[in-house]
Amino acid sequence: MPIGRTVELVVSRNDDRWTVMCDGTVRGNYDYKIDAEEAAIRLAKQAHAKGQSSGVVSPDHRSRMRCIWPN
Repeated sequence: MPIGRTVELVVSRNDDRWTVMCDGTVRGNYDYKIDAEEAAIRLAKQAHAKGQSSGVVSPDHRSRMRCIWPN
């Protein structure tokens, strides 16, 4: 993940799976949205622990992206 700028992790639906992306790179694929969100939050916390600004966005039930971490 890039150093010195905000790390934004995005959870999105990809066919029948959930994908975590960062800077156009797939960081993981999951069967369930909650698993993808938890993985994205772990990655964001790791970046934050290294001094990087970070956040996670995920679609709500209306498919609008919302910030889920930090909240």
